[in-house]
Amino acid sequence: MPHFLTAPFIYLYRLVKRWFEVRREYRITLEGIVFILITFFIGFAAINTNTNLLYLILSMMLSLFILSGLLSSATLRKISVKRLAARHISAKETATVQMELRNNKKRLSSYSLRIMDFMENGDIVGAGYHFHIAPRSREIVSYKVKFPHRGVYKLSRIRVASRFPFGFFERAILIRQSQEILVYPQILDVRPILEAAKVDLGEYETGKKGHGHSLYGIREYTPTDSARYIHWKVSARSSKIMLREFEKEEKKKVTILLRNAIPGPFSAAVRESFEKAVIFAASISKFLIDREFQTQLVTGSGTAPFGLGIAHLYRILRALAVIQLEEKTDSHEPALSYMDADSTNLIIHFDYRITPPPESDYAQVINVLTARL
Repeated sequence: MPHFLTAPFIYLYRLVKRWFEVRREYRITLEGIVFILITFFIGFAAINTNTNLLYLILSMMLSLFILSGLLSSATLRKISVKRLAARHISAKETATVQMELRNNKKRLSSYSLRIMDFMENGDIVGAGYHFHIAPRSREIVSYKVKFPHRGVYKLSRIRVASRFPFGFFERAILIRQSQEILVYPQILDVRPILEAAKVDLGEYETGKKGHGHSLYGIREYTPTDSARYIHWKVSARSSKIMLREFEKEEKKKVTILLRNAIPGPFSAAVRESFEKAVIFAASISKFLIDREFQTQLVTGSGTAPFGLGIAHLYRILRALAVIQLEEKTDSHEPALSYMDADSTNLIIHFDYRITPPPESDYAQVINVLTARL
């Protein structure tokens, strides 16, 4: 079909779509009500006294009232806003959410815009303000937010309002824009917890030459070697400059076991302890991955296998952000089968109704019930 035939239908579709996505609001402010009352009394006095000066003041006030309505309407015309993607937000940490504000008018600027972001339940997430946006330009407006808990937060709409120029009217547009923000668990300093639990996360020797502390061998010095590793005593006995070589050390592999499938019912105390356990699991994962440990997360809902780096950390945090308690009647825990001698296994125990598993050489227990946040 030729373009000149399809263009009207495309334009009509976009117009209808925008009509349903954008809702307009209009109200008179308290200042506007006061101004209307004063205008009414001045008009009443002008009619009764037939004074030219009062007629002049009345006409000036009416012109300001009309001008205020026209300018406030023009300010919000062809204004669009889009929420940008918000990533890697942790609970109880201040995060920045950005929104792109566009003025699509060809010649007129927009002034004094207040942008508010709303949750699905109607609560305000945050608000930003921008005084001036030039025609055919865009600006980034941001606000600070602190989410209290981990999980998925659903944002539903954005409200752009303006009282320009005199504050007599407030005009606003409501733009439907659904978006989900995944909030990671809170991240804490877990070093005191690991010290209290006496968790050994040291390095082990590989038997290969590399960077480390244990002596691997001694060889003759070459000009490309660093002088700091010269073994002076051996060099004096052999009349040659001899160099120390060290044994390579590697990080241990660590498995974090978090049992989220436990016998019900789930009391408030159990749920609170489970949330603490999730926070500890997220914090320990960050602690280990920041120190280049190979880390694995095992839960009743799934496994994040061994990995390194920031991408693997985000994979673990995403899993912990949505994990929930699951009721289980069988006392057997399949997650315990993931324990092996090649991995330091950290079992996070949080349920006071269940006896914590015994510690062994490669399975250590972090008891959330006795740890302090």
